[in-house]
Amino acid sequence: MIDDLGLTATEWSLYRGLLWNPRATLPELTAELSTAEEDIAGALARLESAGLVVESSSTPSRLRPVYPQIALQRILNRQSEAHDRESQRLRGLTEEVAEFTESFVEHRKAYEVSLLNEISDPAEMTSRVNELTREARSEILSFVTHTITPASLEQARRGDRELLDRGIRARGIYLAAALDDPPTRDYLRWLEGEGALVRVAPSLPIRMIVFDGAAAVVSRRALDPAHGALIVQSPGLIAALVSLFEAYWSHAEPVQGDTPSGSAPSRMEQDILTLLAQGMKDDAIAHRLDLSVRTVRRVLNQLYERTGSESRFELGVKATRFGWL
Repeated sequence: MIDDLGLTATEWSLYRGLLWNPRATLPELTAELSTAEEDIAGALARLESAGLVVESSSTPSRLRPVYPQIALQRILNRQSEAHDRESQRLRGLTEEVAEFTESFVEHRKAYEVSLLNEISDPAEMTSRVNELTREARSEILSFVTHTITPASLEQARRGDRELLDRGIRARGIYLAAALDDPPTRDYLRWLEGEGALVRVAPSLPIRMIVFDGAAAVVSRRALDPAHGALIVQSPGLIAALVSLFEAYWSHAEPVQGDTPSGSAPSRMEQDILTLLAQGMKDDAIAHRLDLSVRTVRRVLNQLYERTGSESRFELGVKATRFGWL
């Protein structure tokens, strides 16, 4: 109770002593409480400030205790008022939190909608794909289900060359039937020569491009991009699309299936692998071998594909296992 009233043990004992013996002198109170005089003086000052004692000329101590039914009730009333103010503050805060939460829920709904946008206009879709391609920084994954017309092949080559020159890792899965078309087959082999990673599969679930694991363009109708697309930016959906791609990638076949993974590397490949094993970066390898960075990356990507490796470390491990290092 003493702590709840805001009194120290000394203050409470002093107040109680004055109530029990109003005629006690200060020296008597000091001796009874076994407390230093300066502590008694400080305690009396705080009791007076709290309204528990008042000055009086009729008592030896010059202080008169205020009866507890008045003084202590006054303290309780002050605490009750403070409690009421705190309760009111908490009620107001609760209302603010509820309003903020409701506002957040509404915003989140709108935000989730914005993470999945539908585009039906072909020109707008092309513009958005070009924009996402320009913004890509590391890797682009794609399911290609449509037929590449001869008229668009040269434009595709220019775009792919610009992308690969920027050091973007490109992995694409095409329908195996595309290899039956000579121009398309030549184009896919050209892509591999430029450093892209290309595989084919007998079927694909949907037309799709994933940019840096952060955004994706997915056709509205499974295999037909002509009917518009969805721009996906939801992290959960993107993760699912990347997993779908990786599942198909693991079972897809290389465009050229006549190169065994364990065949001996060329002299250039051997030199690049040796420097790679020493921890050198692409630009340092290019400088050492007097090659372009683009050439080094193209050779490395071909070695990735050839060995089924997904990282420089894995490539080094497999090259050692094959006896290349």
